[in-house]
Amino acid sequence: MRHSFCKNHPQKSSSYRCFKCKNAICQECRHHLAHHYYCSYHCYLTHQFSEILQKLKPYSIGILAFCQIIIFLILIVLWIKQPENVPETLILKEPHSSDSTYFADLQGFINDRSLDFAGLTAKSLGEKAEHQHLLELSLKKHSIVNIWRNDAPVITENVGQDGNQNFSVPLEYGENSVKVLVINQSQQITMKQHYSVMYRNPMVELFRRSILRGNSDRKKLAITFDAGSDDSNTREILKILNNLQLNCTLFLTGKFMEGNPDLVKEMIEAGHEIGNHTYNHPHLTSYEQDFQHQLLPHIERDFLHQQLMKTDSVFFSISGEHLKPYWRAPFGEYNNQILTWAAETGYLHIHWTGSFDTHDWVTDESSQLYRSPDEIYADIMAIEDEQPNGLNGVIVLMHLASNRNGNHVYEILPKLIETVRNKGYALGNITDLLN
Repeated sequence: MRHSFCKNHPQKSSSYRCFKCKNAICQECRHHLAHHYYCSYHCYLTHQFSEILQKLKPYSIGILAFCQIIIFLILIVLWIKQPENVPETLILKEPHSSDSTYFADLQGFINDRSLDFAGLTAKSLGEKAEHQHLLELSLKKHSIVNIWRNDAPVITENVGQDGNQNFSVPLEYGENSVKVLVINQSQQITMKQHYSVMYRNPMVELFRRSILRGNSDRKKLAITFDAGSDDSNTREILKILNNLQLNCTLFLTGKFMEGNPDLVKEMIEAGHEIGNHTYNHPHLTSYEQDFQHQLLPHIERDFLHQQLMKTDSVFFSISGEHLKPYWRAPFGEYNNQILTWAAETGYLHIHWTGSFDTHDWVTDESSQLYRSPDEIYADIMAIEDEQPNGLNGVIVLMHLASNRNGNHVYEILPKLIETVRNKGYALGNITDLLN
């Protein structure tokens, strides 16, 4: 009789074998599972799996067909959910940084933009007439006309006399779905029409973008500043810029201008260009809550138009001039719909280049966003050394106010500006950068 020894304990004799692999096992190693002995759970599970496969073998063709159907359905779902079906308001389109044709066309519209504001006065709140579609209808007296655009009522009117009547239907940018319903005094429908009107405009096509960087082929960059309502560091920053003979783009809110008209005049006299930062710096999207740029419920076309145009009116009352055709969304919150609405009023959105937000407003030194002036300087110069295009076309974001107790980021401006100038970069405002 052959004597066996355990595969795991060679010094121990064995009188059992694994039901699956047939290796000898001692009493210590055996596992009594499903009426058999196994050397391990692995062998037990392998045996059970092979048993299941044997039972399913007669049905293999059907199972294969079922799996193919499941895979096919998954592919259909993935196709339906591909990016082009994402709502337009979530797709942020940016011009290519080296697209010189785009920047050339843009410059032409910027130079002509003042014509777009010919009717604006200091007394106006800046309401800009919507683009209209003229609709002529032949109607009977006492008829009721209902006109809907994009599933929202825009005109409801009781007709006072027989004859042709003209209706001016306000249009939104893009495709407009117009529905017309006419009811006579007997409550019968006498007309029911549904058609589309497409509104396009070359300026809006160019302006409904967000500029994150200028032309990356040219050694130009722009340092920009935002102001909400606080002016705590403004005079110090203006003094530094004046000493360095640097003109920048400053994005101001209407509230800041109303509270600091003399400062605004100083900025203009110093040669800085003033951009639009909305009237009272509202949140426009849900980014703060869910990191998505969905429109907040109260943000509509008229709301944004009022925010931008009222700010221009405040600036006009101080300076007798209009703001530059640039705006920056509060908190960097925008989407395609917001960009389009702003473009309709003649404003191009100026964001900032990726890692060039200085976060100079962050006061908590334990925050991951906090960086000292020296750290910010080192980061910028490291990018200049490491990136193929260096700082070409870069837009830097800073603020005219900070609640930091010392260690202010604007203190590095003299060193930073001198260094980049010595490296051959031209610094200027946004108009310089886009020209």
